[in-house]
Amino acid sequence: MDEVSISLPLSDQISTAIHSFTAWLDRIGYDSYDPYDLWGTRYGLFARRLYYAKNPFGLPLIAPILAAETMLPSVRKLFVRKQRFATADAQLLLAFLNLHQSVNVRCSKFDVQSSMFTPPPLQRAIALADDLLATSIPGYSGHCWGYPFDWQNNHGLWKRNTPFITATPYCFEAFLGLFDTTGDASYFEVAKSIARFVHDDLHDTPTSAVAAAGSYSPIDRSEVINASAYRGMVLFEAAERFVEPKYRATAEKNLNFIIQNQHEDGAWLYALDHPSERFIDHFHTCFVLKNLAKLNRHANSAAVASAIEKGYAYYRRELFAADGMPKSFAIQPRTQLVKLDLYNFAEAITLGTILRHQIPTAFDDAQRLASLLVSKYQLPTGYFVSRVFIGGARHTFPFLRWPQAQLFYALTNLLHALGTTGAPPVPAGALAH
Repeated sequence: MDEVSISLPLSDQISTAIHSFTAWLDRIGYDSYDPYDLWGTRYGLFARRLYYAKNPFGLPLIAPILAAETMLPSVRKLFVRKQRFATADAQLLLAFLNLHQSVNVRCSKFDVQSSMFTPPPLQRAIALADDLLATSIPGYSGHCWGYPFDWQNNHGLWKRNTPFITATPYCFEAFLGLFDTTGDASYFEVAKSIARFVHDDLHDTPTSAVAAAGSYSPIDRSEVINASAYRGMVLFEAAERFVEPKYRATAEKNLNFIIQNQHEDGAWLYALDHPSERFIDHFHTCFVLKNLAKLNRHANSAAVASAIEKGYAYYRRELFAADGMPKSFAIQPRTQLVKLDLYNFAEAITLGTILRHQIPTAFDDAQRLASLLVSKYQLPTGYFVSRVFIGGARHTFPFLRWPQAQLFYALTNLLHALGTTGAPPVPAGALAH
């Protein structure tokens, strides 16, 4: 952005950025490449399988993909095609719902409700909902979504279109938000169907007499902290919306798992069941905190509020650098090449809008990071830098799922919050934050 834009009020800066991003999105459409698509090729799966097995050939075989991703990400055009990603579609949908609801936001250059968009935001959200229904994965208790590529990880090979708890909750929020906005009962029924999947098809692994870890997918029994947080968020909301006490009973066990595995200093490990996953990173910590804040609207638990405050204190202390920029890991890997990951910006901004009434300094950080984002990391074409490497080189090949959709959604969350006075807002079905 130019110096004139930087001098504008933050709401105007964000509105300008949103207008520019939406124009770019209109030009390129919703199909996208992805950071993981090369890893889903036959070569990528083989290389990664050897790497996770600690085969000596594993590291040399993954090196070309790592090099391509760092130095020439556009080379993927030779090997993979663009696809639709449900996580991105749902977050874009939620962003457009935020814009539709921001009727009281008026900026000196734009009216975010009408003059910025053709077609208008609600119409865009409805079209994205139709697209999401077309990509729902059949064969389960209800609607669900995952990734359209094979994913080799520590737990084995998860085939494309395996539904995940990290993707499906955004769709749940999206359809509830559409129901709350339009009153169309068909969206309510889709959300109800999603809740059935989340409750019935995911597994619980007991970790104490009153706690259980919720699985990442229907095919594993992992103990991933943020997976349980996503599941708990959906089930606490669904228990109230659909009057299903069994949903709350399951959600409380997942919540207890999260609370019982918070460290004394406030941190959460990524997962407990595999040695290589016992790390602490930025955006997964955000996932845990934001879902705890959402589910506590229904749990109304002092223990959860305390866990959030303790967790946020750790997050702010250990996952930001001395200059106030987000750090990817609490303990930096020895071979870390990325200085800034803009996915962290997105989640930090969204988290700050969610916690603004409980932790006002989180909202201050959200505004500070948003100002940096739109002034330093939005490209003239309208989308955002993905990463900044050590030495200053920028990754500018756009992936909607990581982090373009998240950044757009974060900015609309913040714009909505900045334009709301008095009582806390109810964006996108009380869940869009």
